[in-house]
Amino acid sequence: MNVNITAVMICILFFTALVGAANPVFTNPIRTQRIVALSPHAVELLFSLGVGDRIVATTEYADFPEAALQIPRVGGYHGISLERILELQPDLVIVWKGGNSDSDIKRLKKMGLNVYESYPEKLEQVGDELLQLGLLVGKGKRARELSERFYQRLKKLRRIYGARQPVRFFYQIWAQPLRAMAAGSWINELASGCGGVNVLDSTYPDYPEVSLESILLLEPAAILQPTQHGADLLVGVNWQDWPEIPAVKNQHIYQINGDILHRFSLRILDGMEVVCERLDRVRKQ
Repeated sequence: MNVNITAVMICILFFTALVGAANPVFTNPIRTQRIVALSPHAVELLFSLGVGDRIVATTEYADFPEAALQIPRVGGYHGISLERILELQPDLVIVWKGGNSDSDIKRLKKMGLNVYESYPEKLEQVGDELLQLGLLVGKGKRARELSERFYQRLKKLRRIYGARQPVRFFYQIWAQPLRAMAAGSWINELASGCGGVNVLDSTYPDYPEVSLESILLLEPAAILQPTQHGADLLVGVNWQDWPEIPAVKNQHIYQINGDILHRFSLRILDGMEVVCERLDRVRKQ
């Protein structure tokens, strides 16, 4: 068998096993030229692969890199315009099972569009997602290079910080009502890899509503606050009124760009590194 044909067959078989029957397999991925990417992280990954210019539509908050701001919008948190997507005649639609409604995804498939379902739930799956998208758009080599660098950097961060003295932290995601991220959430993996221990253990729901009094009793050594598009998480919560909390007393309240913490893109390790460095400040005090 011709060597080139063999290589193509291996890629197709690998991709089929990787993505499963729910996602499309293209025998000629180079022809994937018109992409609708329905999540900010999908847009970032496509730009990382060098095919950002193939994106013909996306959703709200797809704002990185800067060139992404020029992409037409076809929806957001309140839904997507299926009619507009159909008008654009895409050859690939990337949906986000964690952000797009099941009904919208089902309708896109019924419309006969090639739909790829993105559903990363763990840090390693960012690299896996790159490999999958790379094969879909004909950028397999670039995807392998980026994913390998991602896996190695993740491994290095965990090796450097993971075994250090545990630091108890509270991860605030909203102020009114006071809502947090507990140990069962996928976001917790960022901090646990840095040696962080969530004061809200796995017995809590992933994103529980909590009281200030309960945080006082749990005594976190650090408070982490992701910022989202200029939203001020401190409105409604003045932690300085609670100096009994170690994080407040020792000034270990840290605001971090939520985009690099909550998006399954290559930048998520930038977010993890910031978290690791902030927890290290607690250890060194």
